[in-house]
Amino acid sequence: MIALSVTDDGGTGTTPKVEHRDQEAEHGRGLGMVSALAHRVVVHCSQGGYTVTAELFTDTHRGGHPC
Repeated sequence: MIALSVTDDGGTGTTPKVEHRDQEAEHGRGLGMVSALAHRVVVHCSQGGYTVTAELFTDTHRGGHPC
């Protein structure tokens, strides 16, 4: 498994969340795309901002996700 984390500076003032937007949306689709690929996505506060960690399977032979 691979864990990938990204931390922002909290400029929006709201906790990141998965949103299902239409094709025309200019914002708010990134975390939805990540959650579609990841086994698990965790969001937590981090030094005034937020850290999003996505866990991705790397081995599909053990019943893992195909990513």
